[in-house]
Amino acid sequence: MEIHLRPEILEKIDESRPVDIIVGILTKNVEPTIVHVLNVVSIGLIERFPHQNNLVIVSNGFSSDRTTEMAKLFGLPPRINKMVLDQVIGSGKGNGIRTIMEVAYQAKAKAVALVDGDLLSIKPDWISLMIEPVMFGIADLVVPHYVRDKYDGVITNNLAYPFTRALYNIYVRQPIGGDFGLSFPLIERLLEHPLFPQDFGIDIFLTTVAAAERFNLQEAILGLKLHTSTSGYIDPGAHLTLMFRQVVGTMFDLAIFYEKFWKEGMNTVSIPRRKGKYYGQMPVPVKVDLERTIGLFKDGFKDYKEVLKNNLENEIFKNVEKMIRDRESMSSSLWTKIVYSLFRSYKNSEEKNRADILDALRVIWMGRFSSYVLETKDMSYDGAMEIIEGQAEMFEKEKRNLIDL
Repeated sequence: MEIHLRPEILEKIDESRPVDIIVGILTKNVEPTIVHVLNVVSIGLIERFPHQNNLVIVSNGFSSDRTTEMAKLFGLPPRINKMVLDQVIGSGKGNGIRTIMEVAYQAKAKAVALVDGDLLSIKPDWISLMIEPVMFGIADLVVPHYVRDKYDGVITNNLAYPFTRALYNIYVRQPIGGDFGLSFPLIERLLEHPLFPQDFGIDIFLTTVAAAERFNLQEAILGLKLHTSTSGYIDPGAHLTLMFRQVVGTMFDLAIFYEKFWKEGMNTVSIPRRKGKYYGQMPVPVKVDLERTIGLFKDGFKDYKEVLKNNLENEIFKNVEKMIRDRESMSSSLWTKIVYSLFRSYKNSEEKNRADILDALRVIWMGRFSSYVLETKDMSYDGAMEIIEGQAEMFEKEKRNLIDL
């Protein structure tokens, strides 16, 4: 296992020992919110873990504003140490998380929580919800369950959730949620994993490795999640292009790496879905520019028509052409077949051709998202969630066809 921490950081870790709990805060140009997040994190640690040796790490992604300065100036209460450092290796969310994990590994921390530095809705009990299951030996990975608008989580709802649920038999509703709790054994395994991503693929990486290697998972209901970067994550056009490539590319790479597990049914990890309805505060509605999204889908299909024709099964490709020609919606059944067919092509393609397959899938994903919006525009939150669940069941149903492919 390669450790990238500078010698002066290793010295600071020695000075901070022993360390029971680490809360890692990922930051990049979050000057307006970093003090708020630090304050809430410190309250959460004081209220629920007053007798533990706590360390807060601000992993800075090379901010160009006063994020680092504000983080260094903000004082924490006694028994809570703080480290503010630039993330190792380079830019990217994965490198930011790796920095925190390397510190945790060197310090032999018992539990680690990861939170974003631009959070507006973080509450003190988030820390206990993510840390306590790990400290009590119940979970190795605590995955967040947020209440989100029916049009938020656009990659999660239609791709990451159903694909992960079907392949690994885990009912984790938001496998790329962003805030996590981790145990030391899981961190040790993640750091030595050959596919550790440097970018946005990190969230699906954490969930998938934990599921495929039979670590214990648990969901934590955190309620609403509001953060300043939300607006950039709901535009299916330019803002999400890079994120889509990184998340789905990592998801597919891991599915290839763990093919033996999901093909042979060796992985039996299952997390019961929480039943019942949500009666709390509803999220702020997300506005979708449907006309623009449909336009991006149709224009993108023209651009990637040959890629799709060469990588989709012939019958599936003809169904997509017919859907566009007849101005029909994309059914969850057709969408599932497209995802599995393109995953097969991704697996069998040379590295240089895989980016085109991911971009072609992103184009079709915009078509599925448009159809989902049309299907649920008059539905309540609960009704829309039933559509998402039905789509996940379709991915499970078609899993045998994926194995045959």
